[in-house]
Amino acid sequence: MKVYLPILCAILFCAGCSTTGRQLAYDNTVQVAKRPFSDTAELGWRVKTFWTEETSAVWRRYISFPLLSLHDIPDVKPVPAPMKRTVMSKWLRRKTGPPAEGTARLLLNGENFFPQFEESIRTATNRIDLKTYIFDNDDVAKQTADLLKARSHEINVRILYDSFGTRHAWDVNAPSLPTNTVYEVDDMIRYLEKDSGIELRRACHTLLTSEHSKYFLIDRRIAYFGGMNIGREYRYDWRDAMFELSGPVVGALETNFERSWTLASGDTFTLFKLPKPHAPDYSGTNELYLTPTTPMKAYLYRGQLRAIEHAKQSIYLENPYLWNSSIVYQLCAARKRGVDVRVTIPRDVNHGIGIAANKLTVKRLLDNGVRVFVYPGMTHVKAAVYDQWACFGSANFDDLSLHKNYELNIFTDNPAIVCQVKKDLLEGGQRLSTEIHDAGEISWMDTFTASLSQYL
Repeated sequence: MKVYLPILCAILFCAGCSTTGRQLAYDNTVQVAKRPFSDTAELGWRVKTFWTEETSAVWRRYISFPLLSLHDIPDVKPVPAPMKRTVMSKWLRRKTGPPAEGTARLLLNGENFFPQFEESIRTATNRIDLKTYIFDNDDVAKQTADLLKARSHEINVRILYDSFGTRHAWDVNAPSLPTNTVYEVDDMIRYLEKDSGIELRRACHTLLTSEHSKYFLIDRRIAYFGGMNIGREYRYDWRDAMFELSGPVVGALETNFERSWTLASGDTFTLFKLPKPHAPDYSGTNELYLTPTTPMKAYLYRGQLRAIEHAKQSIYLENPYLWNSSIVYQLCAARKRGVDVRVTIPRDVNHGIGIAANKLTVKRLLDNGVRVFVYPGMTHVKAAVYDQWACFGSANFDDLSLHKNYELNIFTDNPAIVCQVKKDLLEGGQRLSTEIHDAGEISWMDTFTASLSQYL
């Protein structure tokens, strides 16, 4: 309670400053009454995680990294065999349950995703379920909203959105729009509700916990899964990726959506209506492991650490927010083992704190021999390949995504999917980027600002 009260007071003080402030105040007061047991449990776990991670971060900064710097940087040499498949498959089965069968097709950037997504909305025959962190109020979001409103009079349409992420986005213009642009829609949620049959629920959580996963289900037949929200940035401005999924994995995502939909109703409804975990219809070799983060389950964090620690050949990753010190340390340690480690980050990070945080990360990586590529703009891609295993979805490499938010990624060693992620997505990003060899000058303000990122 001593931890919660100062934060609550600060939120209430800022509540009148912006849409975001008012939403934070609502989430941490009114919404707490709907989830008294869940929020209390999450708060306790957050406190435990905070002290564990803080202790580990201090150890890495003053002990682990200095010791690692004593080792020379070896040449990257061909290794005939990658990590054993069972290193990941057994661990994933134990933590996340059996895999679901399915196929995945990369849809790179908004120009490839949005037209297909909109056509799927137009041709849906049964139901549409959307789970998104942001449903913006710009022209692209309005176009999607109009399609959904029209279809809601013919089929079932449900939207589960994160209240904080959505309302914060309304206060920020996309880079391709002038600063003084006047939107046709002020409040997108009211617009979606007006004269429509859409069912909407907001995922509200305390202490900046967000429902950050993004996937869109069409007719229980296909799913669009990845890092894109509904807004102009994702359609025109940023590099990003979605995957079109088909097969039994769509049923697993359906169950995940139903659980999230029920949890958004509050603790009372959850006791009686929470659906049972999905039993995958699995009969093939296209194994897709749905791997979550929740405030009390850091499976995605631990899974990616495990993959980095056991990689023998190569690690390629692309992510806008590479701030978690455990991940950065293990990437450096992998390079010191002789693994080919390559990282792609954006030049234009969309959060001011990210510029300083990424700068310090880049210095750590370069000092330990990791190859760093800087994309000329904003890349919002969240993907990695560890030897023969690919991982993609909604999660960043920051503490919010790895410990606090509700996230969902997919691990798979299906060769066709891994090839798409590595060759088309990650190596494609490297070709569009500039490899750098110097992190540049780091000021005391950069160091201070970057230290704040450890709490985000």
